[in-house]
Amino acid sequence: MSNPLQPDPKILDALVRPMPRARYEVDHMFHYVEKALEDFEKADGLELIPDFQRGHVWTREQQERWIEAVIRGAISSAGLTLQFNAPNWNQLDNKEKGDLPPQITCIDGLQRLTAIRLFVAGKINAFGLTVDKFAGTSYDIRRYRFKVAIHEFKNRAEVLDYYLDLNAGGTPHPAE
Repeated sequence: MSNPLQPDPKILDALVRPMPRARYEVDHMFHYVEKALEDFEKADGLELIPDFQRGHVWTREQQERWIEAVIRGAISSAGLTLQFNAPNWNQLDNKEKGDLPPQITCIDGLQRLTAIRLFVAGKINAFGLTVDKFAGTSYDIRRYRFKVAIHEFKNRAEVLDYYLDLNAGGTPHPAE
């Protein structure tokens, strides 16, 4: 029996527009970042900067401050989750065809991923120190993880809607 004071569940769903959950999630250690991306590339191809992304917009200072925040423990697991799409991820259920190529595409997290990659490669610092200075300490790079969430959107419109919903409250994107 429905509560007459509550809206119809269908109306509420249309209002809230719940976001789809990832089909698959996995944790990777920071120092494994290049191997993880290489595995994605080998599997289906990898697109880190699709046309809807802003490209690399964080400055070196922003990248370093973010890595420092990770090391300090200020970044929650949500801030360490990178969102990707792979329309053919689950080949068993892949009956629906869409308009997307079969590659794995970064939907959200390019700036964070880039900061991780640059730090691990020794190209940016944290607290003025290169990654190797943290080795063997309680701040060793092997302590830090990021999560990859894989979605299975089949159509570009779904990916774009998801991307815009994720970024609705952040740094504004140009209209195009």
